[in-house]
Amino acid sequence: MKRLLGVLLIGIALCAANQPATVCAETESIDLKALAKKARPAVMLLVVSDANGKEIATGTGFLVSADGKLITNFHVIENAASAVAKAENGGLFPVEGVLASDPKNDLVLLKIKGKELPFLTLGKSENIEVGTRIAVIGSPLGLEGTLSEGIVSAVRELMGDMKVLQVTAAISPGSSGSPVLNVKGEVVGVAASLLRGGQSLNFAVPAECGVRLMAKIRSSSELHPLNHPANTTGEDAIYYDADWLRAWVAEASKDHVEMLKRTKVLVVRYPENAVAWYALGWAFSNLKFTDDAIAAYLRAIKVNPDYGNAWRRLGGEYQNTGRIAEAIAACRQAIKSNPDDPYAWGLLGMMYQQTGHTNDAIEAFERSVRISPSIHGGWLLLGYAYGSVGRTDDALGAHRQAIKIMPDDASAWRGLGVVYKQLGQTNETIGAFRRAAEIKQNDSDAWG
Repeated sequence: MKRLLGVLLIGIALCAANQPATVCAETESIDLKALAKKARPAVMLLVVSDANGKEIATGTGFLVSADGKLITNFHVIENAASAVAKAENGGLFPVEGVLASDPKNDLVLLKIKGKELPFLTLGKSENIEVGTRIAVIGSPLGLEGTLSEGIVSAVRELMGDMKVLQVTAAISPGSSGSPVLNVKGEVVGVAASLLRGGQSLNFAVPAECGVRLMAKIRSSSELHPLNHPANTTGEDAIYYDADWLRAWVAEASKDHVEMLKRTKVLVVRYPENAVAWYALGWAFSNLKFTDDAIAAYLRAIKVNPDYGNAWRRLGGEYQNTGRIAEAIAACRQAIKSNPDDPYAWGLLGMMYQQTGHTNDAIEAFERSVRISPSIHGGWLLLGYAYGSVGRTDDALGAHRQAIKIMPDDASAWRGLGVVYKQLGQTNETIGAFRRAAEIKQNDSDAWG
């Protein structure tokens, strides 16, 4: 049992640091024909040209308003002097300029010349479930209106406080900036096709980033030329740096050595930028260079003492080295900076559990799953914490919730088996342990 708890504690630490959120959904079928009919008129092929009028790139964008506001990936318009949007019906619309940009999340809001245009609605992806069916309408290699279908396979946290949706739908070069649609035809993400090592990485930026981009123009409607989309000085300058995008791609493709190389360049270039040091710490963490990671996170916090994610990840690194008191202090600072960080609460609960403060651990785990009910690891550890103080009914509920989120997790089934054993329910105990063993046949601890 101690070995099992240790494995679980390590698991929640990883979850707090850099693991995909995994939530299994009831997959709904998509009426592709109806979806295409609804969405294609609002999806545009973008043809990007340099100052000499030479075509240098193609991409996809989609309209989000009747007056010509169009969202695409920031990297699509890099080095652009001009661009034209081509509609499905052959209509051509010159791009007038940039309304707002978010290079950190690889998004840009353009303005094309037109009125009474068809547009798509930005939906919500904050609690999107793994397994949710989606469709992507894009323009791979300049072929307008191509449709592909798939599911959301993971929700990943990346460096720089970023989250992306990993999808199974094909996103080819030229489809960057395509809308990722749910069964209702709402945009839940913006596709980002990034090439690395000859392979295409299929990700989508969450729709909420597009909503925030739209909100930017409420305070300023100034139109910037394509070759000067925004002010690239100050704290945000790093996001316009090519090495930032290269580090982002390296992290997304799990090329940890390349990510370290790029983030080392960034901290030299931006020594007083907290995000640069945070990204370097993340790179060191990926490579298990704990001392270096701690130093980088401390440097990020020195630049920005309210950097909640840096405090949280610092706590995780302290936990890895057995410095529990310092880990607890770091987690408390993370929560002070961001009280709604479920991972910080989960990590704090883990520390309390390790130090024998079970009731405090339960409170922290409960806060974590209340903030984000989709976190599997929070329910799992909450179930074990409940069981350790004899709250068997609550433990059953927590483990069942963990299984609902991740049906094929052996740890959750083992936890359920432990509770059934405590209750003397022999058949249920055998069934739960058998299911754990089926999932993980090589796990000698599966039977308790």
